[in-house]
Amino acid sequence: MPLNMAMNLRPGEMANVDDTSADFLLKCQHAIDSGLCPKKIYRNLCVPKLYKFALKYETDTRLVDGGAIAALSYEKTGRSPKDKRVVREPSTQDDVWWGEGSPNYPMDERAFLLNRHRAVDYLNYIDAVFVFDGYANWKEEARLKIRVLCARPYHALFMHNMLIRPTQAELENFGEPDMAPFLRTDSPIS
Repeated sequence: MPLNMAMNLRPGEMANVDDTSADFLLKCQHAIDSGLCPKKIYRNLCVPKLYKFALKYETDTRLVDGGAIAALSYEKTGRSPKDKRVVREPSTQDDVWWGEGSPNYPMDERAFLLNRHRAVDYLNYIDAVFVFDGYANWKEEARLKIRVLCARPYHALFMHNMLIRPTQAELENFGEPDMAPFLRTDSPIS
């Protein structure tokens, strides 16, 4: 099953702040550095729209009793702690838990860049990317701005539940994120 099938999505359904501009994404450093330039972007869609896209375009996604969505993640079911990779370099050396019992596996910068390149190629190739902008940490002095780029609507729905949702005013002024993970589910990490 293609993970992001051709979607005839109308511009009016886009959730960008001004409903026409992708500038919020394309002017950010993570997009410039990586070459990210998706064909179509859906930003911070509401839950009913994420459900609609998941049910319509992902053939193995179903609505179950109680109203939850069930989506297949194929090879990666549940959490995959042994797939967590962190570039080990001076800024992470002392701030990341390494070694026995740690879920963090070191990755060299070359491998990271190769994997990022593969993810960006995929996100630029598919018909639409779902973006979720949110916050980690309730304490504003420690809060991180996170921009998650997803190939599948159910991933954006998951992030909608995992991160703190910004208000419309916060979204309009979200700016450069502190972190921007790219979620692609079509191949393993190198």
